[in-house]
Parts: sequence; structure tokens; C-alpha cells
Amino acid sequence: MKKLLTLLVLALTFVASLSAQDVRVVQVHYAGSVIFQSPTSGLDSIKADNLGYVTLHYSDATWSREASLIDSLTFAYVENGDTTIISDSVAVDTSTMVTIVWQGDSVSITNPYASDGIAITAVGGHVTVKSTTTLNNVVYNLSGSSNDGWLLFNKLSTPVILRLDGLDLTASGNAAINIDKNQNAVIHLVDGTVNSLTDADSNADKAVLYGKGCLTLQGTGSLSILSHFVNGLQGKRGVIVSGGATSVTVTSNTTKGVKTDMDFLMNGGSLNVTAAGSIKVSTDSASSTGYDFSYCTGIKTGDSDEGTEGNIVVNGGTLTVACPSSNAGGRCLSSDYDIVFNGGHTTLTTAGGGAAVGGTGTNAIDGYAATCISSDRHIIVNGGHIDARSTGLGGRGIKADSNLYVGAIGADDDLIYLYVQTSGNPINATSGGGHGGPGGGGSTTDYFKGLPKGIKIDGNIYFNSGHVGAYCAQTSGDPNGEAIESKDSLFVFGGVIEANAYDDAMNASNYLEIAGGKLWCYSRGNDAVDCNGNTYIHGGLTIVKGQEVGLDAATDAGGRFRLTGGVIISQGGNMGAWDAPNVSGYQKYLQIGNVGTTGLTVKNSNNDVVLMYLNTAPTGNGFIENYTDPGAKPPGPGGGGGSNTIVFSSPDITSGTYRYWSTSTFSGGTSWHGYYIGSTPTTSGNAQSTTAR
Repeated sequence: MKKLLTLLVLALTFVASLSAQDVRVVQVHYAGSVIFQSPTSGLDSIKADNLGYVTLHYSDATWSREASLIDSLTFAYVENGDTTIISDSVAVDTSTMVTIVWQGDSVSITNPYASDGIAITAVGGHVTVKSTTTLNNVVYNLSGSSNDGWLLFNKLSTPVILRLDGLDLTASGNAAINIDKNQNAVIHLVDGTVNSLTDADSNADKAVLYGKGCLTLQGTGSLSILSHFVNGLQGKRGVIVSGGATSVTVTSNTTKGVKTDMDFLMNGGSLNVTAAGSIKVSTDSASSTGYDFSYCTGIKTGDSDEGTEGNIVVNGGTLTVACPSSNAGGRCLSSDYDIVFNGGHTTLTTAGGGAAVGGTGTNAIDGYAATCISSDRHIIVNGGHIDARSTGLGGRGIKADSNLYVGAIGADDDLIYLYVQTSGNPINATSGGGHGGPGGGGSTTDYFKGLPKGIKIDGNIYFNSGHVGAYCAQTSGDPNGEAIESKDSLFVFGGVIEANAYDDAMNASNYLEIAGGKLWCYSRGNDAVDCNGNTYIHGGLTIVKGQEVGLDAATDAGGRFRLTGGVIISQGGNMGAWDAPNVSGYQKYLQIGNVGTTGLTVKNSNNDVVLMYLNTAPTGNGFIENYTDPGAKPPGPGGGGGSNTIVFSSPDITSGTYRYWSTSTFSGGTSWHGYYIGSTPTTSGNAQSTTAR
């Protein structure tokens, strides 16, 4: 990484020396291709982070890629003023091409490279290419249709470009296109064309469209891939989508829509994946529970059996992945390493139900549940719109074995919109225990519960910027799933965070810190915010409502609660607004009773307004931010204000007595979840008093 940083510094120095009148671009190279280009006039910076990614900040956007997938960065002059931003595209030379046209059981071939080491043979609709040429990126123009046709490269010495120009192949017994050598291939979809690949009655290969190298999809045409037996699209050394409208559907159990042992990059175009198969459950003596699960997955990267760790990176374009009800336990995105969002629009849905195995109830040993995003390491959200919804039994929105990073401190919140929703009930909620158990309530008995959690992270969660909404629509159940859960520590440094669940809206197992941003948490059946360790709040705006406790800082279980800043409005139910933490010597707070559903105004001894708050129960998911959520179920009973007692703390609260009116109205100003700023309140009738604590 130090070497890479040195090269970046030298490259930027070279930029300054270029002639001012020339049109200049920065180009990123990988595997012999220019994978990204941007005018230097719009380039703000190039940064390499400690997670191993290089990010180019240009104009109002970013482009990021793992450093191991970048060969070099260069600066070039562009002719004719062409300053178009390129996202992993490869130039196609159509002046001299190999042409292969399928006509049912026959094929017409034109091969201008026969004397350069390219041999092509055809038997019926079956075409075999053996290439020993030293020429790079020879273009193969593929067109026509066949109900028993396929293309096999069984020898390939250099990268190729496959130009799909109205191709419709149904393969019998094999892949429709198989590049059986470790060379990169570009799949160029010709403008305005419709292309289709499928397997008929069997498939002895690994995918309908398969390559041992890296496969790049580009162009402005369309491609449909349908697999009944194997993976749909597979590039062993990587898959890059830079253009086109591509649809991939797999119907076979345990197969993948898009599979690569290395990295999947979504840089542009449109990709729609449907994983309609299902799960395979088998016994495995090496497993701690004795069971092994093989999932039908939309996009899968990495291969633990071969020791490869592949990332999923979404830089742009439109990505849609669905696991329908036929797919029990399916994953939309699954990576053996990181999943990174830098831009684009991503929509993920799962509808299949999960199940327990090895018994039921308190005897359940293991089980599975559908998940929209599943990472064996980090999930990193730097930009883009991500919508993840799981409707099946026990379904989950986001799951990571390590950490979740959302945004950057100080960044524009509008760069990120992340919405997660679950609406299926728990798979196995028969413990009968009360709320408050570690990591999600219920009995601490170690059995498979299959709780439908919105965001579940085994490591830390960092909310730095962006808009985040997590909504669990379940209306009953004990135990149930949290909207946002960290099995370690949770940090809110910025952003706009909204969470709504029947169980805890937000849960941190070891540590919770709120230093900035805006946080609204609403629990319809348990605690709004629950930390089982220490809690530290020193900034931001926090509004929490819980049917049991608004803010459970675990001080009754040995946890410490430190409050030195920020604005807090905490409202609870039958167990109080918060768990009576000891905050003496830090920022003062007020405890206010008899708060109705009209406006609350609080003034200090100088008659200055320190709080304007409208206490109302939310409808739908309760979110103010725009997550375009037409299908959200209304909340169940509870969570509407509980005991009508709130705790309020802000830097404006000092020692002394405060007066409050609970029948106020407000005019002007702005509000966020009932907290008003810059408004003019009306205060009528007799005020009540409370003393700062």
C-alpha cells in the first residue's frame, strides 16, 4: 500500500505539469483495459484507505475499487475534447471481426484470422474455437438463433471481445457460451439488440455463460440468461457490469445467478437477477451443529473451498436482485469478503421463509433464514440508494460477520439512502421468556430462534453520514427481532437514523456512543434503545420512545451511562423513560410528567424556551425521511407514548426550576419527529414545574 500511495503522489504531481490548454483525463487500468476515466478538471483527490480501497473523488461523486484490482493510474490527453466519464468500458473495433451466425442446426462463419492462429469448427450448432493468436481483444460478432447451439473456447491465448448482436442460443448439455481458458472476455451488447442464452435439458458445465477469466458486460443492448441447472453467469476471476440491460434467472436449487471466485463490480447499466431455486440442507460432521447449508444466491463472490475472497462493489447503475417465495433461505448478495456501495440504485428482496433444523422449539439445533445482504467481513456504504426488504419467515435485511460502515464523518447525508425492512415473523419464538435477554430479548437459552432482524452486525456499527431507515413490521412475538443490532459496539457520529421495531429498535451488546447526527428510535413492544454495556452520549439529537423503556443504558446491570452533550428526548412505558442512570456531575436533565398528545413547551427561569415538542404516535413505519415505502405495515399495539413521562436533556438545561405547558401549539420553524426549532409556541393556562437533575 505504501508503494501505491507513492505512485499516487507522483501521478498528481504530473497533473500539475500538463499544459493548461489540453484536455486531460485520469485513467485507471486493469487487465489490459481502461476501467475508469474522468476529466482531471473535475478530479478532487485520490485516496487509499486502510481497508484496501482506492477512491477517486471527482465533481460531486466518487469511484472506488479494491487496490488489488487496479494495475495502474495514468494521465492522458484526450482528442476532440472527449471528457466522458468512463465506467469500466472497453473499446470495440468493428472494422475486422470474426462473425458467427447461428441458423438453427447450421452455422455461418467468417474468420479473417485463420492465418493468425484462430481455428473455428462447427458441428451442427456446436461451435469450437481454438486460438493461439497473440492479438489482443479480437472481436467475435455473434448473432442468429438455435435451439441446440453453443460456443466453446477450448484454447484461448489472449483476451477477446464477444459482440452479441441479436443472439438467441439454447444449449443442450453444455453452457451456451463457455470460455474454458484463463483469459478475460468482454461481452459487448450491441445497441438496440435483444440477446438470450439458456440451457435446455441438462448442463455439464458450471454456468450458462461461463469464463475462467474475468467477464465484463458492456454496451447498450440487452441480454437475458436463464438457467435451469447451474449458475447463470460466472466469471471465475471476476465479473464486471458496465452497461446494458441484463437479466439473469436461475431456477436450480443451490445455484447462483451471478458467481465469481474473485470480485463482482457493478459500474453501470442495469442488472436484474432472480434466484428462484432453494436451499439444500445436508448433514456435516465437521459443523458444530452437524448441519450444512447451500443457498440459492443472487450474486455470490469468493470461494472458501479454494481460499479466494471476493468483494461485491456497486459503483453505479441499477442493480435489482430478488429471491422469491420459492427460495427458502436465499441470499440476494453474499460475499466471502467485503460488500461496498459507492453509488447507483440497489433493490433487494427476499420472500422465502426460513426454518429450524434438528428439532423444534427449545430443542432446535440450527436453522436458516433469507437475507438481502450477507458479508463474511465488512459492509461499507459510501454512497448510493439501497433498498433491502425481506418478507419471509425469519428474514433479515443486512448481516455482516465484522463491521458496518455507513458514510464518512462530515459528508453530505444525501449521498446515501439506506432502507431495510423485514415483515416476516420469527421462525422459532417459543421460549416464553421476558424481554431483556442479551442481544434481543427473550430467554437466554441457546437454541435457534430465527429472529427477523433489520440490520444484524456481529462486529461494530459506524453511522457517520447518510439517511438510514430500519423497520421491522412484526406486530407481536417474544422474542422478536431488532431493527438495528450490533453484537459489539455501535457508534453514531452523524447521519439521519430512524429505527422502528416491535422489539428493540436499536441494540448494542457492549458499548453505545452517540456524538452527532439525528437518531429516532421507536419500539412498539420493548426498549427503543438498549445497550447491555456502557453508554456515552455527547452530541447529536436523540429522540427515543419505547413501550417498556425509552433508553435502557443497563445501569441496573453494571453498565455506566455518561452524558456530556447533545439533545435527548426519551419516553418510555411501564418501566419508565429511562433506567434511572446516574448522570450527576454531567449534563443536566428534566423529568416531565403529564405529557399529552398536544404540544409541550418548556421555559427556564428567564422565560427562554428550551424545548418545543409534539408527542404523537407514528403511523406506517413512522419515518420522516423519504424511503418510498408503500408496503409498510402499520405498527402494532403499544409504543404510543406509554406513561406520558419524558426525560429531556440538552446543553440549555442548567440548575434550577423550569416551567412547562403540555397544551401548546407551534407556528413557523421546522420540526423533526416532533422536536421543533425556530417556532413560536402558544402557552395558555397554568404551568407546571420541574427541577433540573
